[in-house]
Amino acid sequence: MMKPWISILIPLSLLLSGPPALAQKTVSLATTPWEPYVGQDLQNLGFASEIITEAFKRMGYRVEFAFMPPRRVMKEVAAGTYHAGYPAYYSEERAERFYYSDPFAQSEVGFFKRKDRDIGYETLGDLKPYKIGVCLGFAYPPEFNGAGYLKKEVAANEVLNLKKLMGKRIDLFISDRAAAQAVLNGALPEGKDVLKFMDPPLEVRNLHLIFGKHQGNEFLVKDFNAGLRKIMEDGTVDRILSQHGVGH
Repeated sequence: MMKPWISILIPLSLLLSGPPALAQKTVSLATTPWEPYVGQDLQNLGFASEIITEAFKRMGYRVEFAFMPPRRVMKEVAAGTYHAGYPAYYSEERAERFYYSDPFAQSEVGFFKRKDRDIGYETLGDLKPYKIGVCLGFAYPPEFNGAGYLKKEVAANEVLNLKKLMGKRIDLFISDRAAAQAVLNGALPEGKDVLKFMDPPLEVRNLHLIFGKHQGNEFLVKDFNAGLRKIMEDGTVDRILSQHGVGH
């Protein structure tokens, strides 16, 4: 579990195998534990962190990471305390405040339900009768955000929402599929026999770095995007995903 309000700076180059990086430029990133994408106890801080580190490394940068709650990530990046934050979904509101990188990964967003419930839908309107759990501060698909007719109940994180779903206090939980599954594989293994993801996902969403709109950051975005293209083209991203047991 994330320890609120504790910031830990970790140069990921120290965790990766191989010789020390020769780069002198440093980029600082704010993030929050969100397994399997990011985690202080995961291999190389998670596959998203490793992809980002390798992309910057190709362009001569050394990366440092600070872990903190999601809302503080946004606040600190906007203030310029850190160059960028991740992982972030795109939203028009955020795009007014931040530069967005090219996507470095994708996530499937959809609904978890209890296996003993016969719930299905073709449109979001079909879900009017149900109470849907959401996480505080998450950016959901525009279609879902705009569905004011749905009954949405807020909790702080995936763990609390999944517990509520298991306990029948909500009917559905909208979440990133991999993130919720990581909770079920770890903190709530008893939920694997009770809950299931409803295919197909509501939306497949890209994950980005967000950079504060401060002088010089536009060049960091360009450098990251260039490095990302390099590691996508030479198979490095595929290797990282394979090593972490993650598919595209």
